[in-house]
Amino acid sequence: MAKVINPESPLVAKLEGLHLFHFDGAPCAQRVRFALAEKGLKRGPDVKFTADDRAAIISPEGRWASRVVSLIKKDHLSEAYSQIQPNLVVPALVHDGALYTESMDIIEYLDSTFGGEPLVPKEGALLEQARDLTARGKDLHRAIRFVTFRWGLKGLGRLNEAEEQKLLALVAKGSDEEKLAGFYKSFNSNAIEQDVYFDYLRSLVKGFDDLEQRLGDGRMFLAGNALTIADVIWAMKVLRLDECGYPFKKRHPAVFEWYRRIYLRPSFQTGVMAKHRTMNRVFRIKSRLENLVGIGLKSSVMAV
Repeated sequence: MAKVINPESPLVAKLEGLHLFHFDGAPCAQRVRFALAEKGLKRGPDVKFTADDRAAIISPEGRWASRVVSLIKKDHLSEAYSQIQPNLVVPALVHDGALYTESMDIIEYLDSTFGGEPLVPKEGALLEQARDLTARGKDLHRAIRFVTFRWGLKGLGRLNEAEEQKLLALVAKGSDEEKLAGFYKSFNSNAIEQDVYFDYLRSLVKGFDDLEQRLGDGRMFLAGNALTIADVIWAMKVLRLDECGYPFKKRHPAVFEWYRRIYLRPSFQTGVMAKHRTMNRVFRIKSRLENLVGIGLKSSVMAV
């Protein structure tokens, strides 16, 4: 498991129990919250991500401490957060002073550490399918960023000049595995060619076409009839793209029905949607209006 050795932040070593650094609208954080809920672990009170008083450093029994890193306020571009998560993204998880910073590694760690139905299958063929589907989901990580910034966030996703300079300074001190510096430089200046966006969109459509075919045999979930880590990663892609107006019901009806089954799970409602519902509605209304006037994601998906 990809545990961070000797993290820079002095806060990490102080934390007792489970602490999740996250943002309610971020897909990678959503997938971890879904897994936490599947494991029967409930969300504790929200605290500032830097909180280090005695009450904040101990997570409540049976709950995880919710340390909110606001992407709206650009908390992720702060020096304090860069010492916890050098990639400047959410989530990050601390369990009794041990830090984990990659969402799928976090889910596997939770699965191996806590009870409940396993998200990583034990049986050979099922495990192989879940691993393969998870890897495919990871491969489309950048595609989700480009498509959702182009058709979802638009101007809301831009950094101002001061924020961009802060990002460059933090990247210069650490790593840029997420390639955020180059992305924002191009996105902020409208320098990304439309063909680039459409190439990423085509890769997502192809990915969902593959899922559509897989689900055609009547299986309940992607790797079979049990929820696995593969369903967790792909469901958050559907959630984010649905908010952008992607026409799943028309373009991928089996994927749409699979997602509805996941969406209705109590763990999805409490872990993912509980504090994201308002933002979800705002983006869905926005995308519906854009699709009505022909400038939304729907027409682009149907054309590729």
